[in-house]
Amino acid sequence: MRALLCANPGTLLVEERAKPVPAKGELLIRIRRAGVCGTDLHIFEGTHPFLAYPRVIGHELAGEVVEAPLGSTLPLGSQVSVIPYLACGQCVACRRGKTNCCQRIAVLGVHVDGGMADYVCVPEDNVIAADGVSLDDAAMVEFLAIGAHAVRRSGMAARDRVLVVGAGPIGIACMIFACPSSDDLRLFSGVA
Repeated sequence: MRALLCANPGTLLVEERAKPVPAKGELLIRIRRAGVCGTDLHIFEGTHPFLAYPRVIGHELAGEVVEAPLGSTLPLGSQVSVIPYLACGQCVACRRGKTNCCQRIAVLGVHVDGGMADYVCVPEDNVIAADGVSLDDAAMVEFLAIGAHAVRRSGMAARDRVLVVGAGPIGIACMIFACPSSDDLRLFSGVA
């Protein structure tokens, strides 16, 4: 298979690798879409603080299930979005259901090789069905979920005023989830 490798800052290579073999509880996903995130740009620039080169980048991912363990809830051919945060499942945060606060979290494309490749293996718990949405939309689930989580954690109520600093994908996601009606969003963005 092909994989996009950031060999060192400023150097991207397409490398031929063996197709990965899923471990117990993992799915083999054929990657169909991979977004380019600011994280990927920082890796390319050499400014990401938590990375060891070389690394296959990519964590905004959508694809289709090509191999699944017996009893999987996702049949072969299912269109999916990949949750790139690999929690340990053992630490205090994981045991409390706060896997985003895992003490040993590994992020695809940062701590372990990511999804800018033809195939990637991930735990079934890190894959969600993306039926009814395009692959393009499914690849945006990761940053949209961050925006939704931020709005939910804010505790904001209807008609509260909010300030979003930064209009990148996560900032725009915050705006979308903070202003569920298009009328609210026009007022919020200053386009009346």
